[in-house]
Amino acid sequence: MKIISHRGASGYAPENTLKAFRLAVEMGAEDFEFDVHQTKDGILVVHHDFDLKHTALRKERIADLTWEELKKINVAKHYKADAAFQHVPRLEEVIDVIGGAAWLNFEVKNDKNVYPGIEDKVLAFLRSKPGLFEKSVVSSFDHGTLKRFRERSPELKLAYLGHGLSTVLLLPALRKAKAVGAVNFHIALRIAFGLNVSRIKKAGFRVCVYTVNTKKDALRMRHIGVDGIFTNYPDIQGKWELKG
Repeated sequence: MKIISHRGASGYAPENTLKAFRLAVEMGAEDFEFDVHQTKDGILVVHHDFDLKHTALRKERIADLTWEELKKINVAKHYKADAAFQHVPRLEEVIDVIGGAAWLNFEVKNDKNVYPGIEDKVLAFLRSKPGLFEKSVVSSFDHGTLKRFRERSPELKLAYLGHGLSTVLLLPALRKAKAVGAVNFHIALRIAFGLNVSRIKKAGFRVCVYTVNTKKDALRMRHIGVDGIFTNYPDIQGKWELKG
């Protein structure tokens, strides 16, 4: 079972910052998940939300800011335990820190195609570094984004993310995942029950579950056969002997 560092070591440092990714590497993380956006001037950056309300306590949207404007904003302001300045990192900065990882999940945030052309930029980036494309998976909650990735690259590994997914909606979601040729299916912990996981695996997908932050949940996920868990605590593996 993969122990996937969720937005870096986000349980110990401000999420999706270079500090969080460096800490995860120090903790021995081998698998990572992070969120990709695009600035007004077309720079790929790593941040969870479309705006800065949560991290920087500001209203601006990433799509409305240039990289020069964005990099001056402290996105650790919300993190009371360590609010020292951290900027939204460029995607290349993150990969410079975690590029030696075994597996990478690029979650592309592009609801309603708010970032036209982001698929081409992400694909170009994945192909710009030796070995990066092969060990990467691209996921998105936006089905149109997944379709555009598939149209541009038949060989790209995709992961389906179902927004507001429930047990009732699982079968239709599996059909959509098959339609875009996804290899992974990522679900929320709240619906990660044995029967659901079994259905997804029988449909031919690898199953990863978000966000798993307790020993009890992590052990249950391993017991029901999930392939990976996204966690804010990448040292979970050493503390709870979860590898394997």
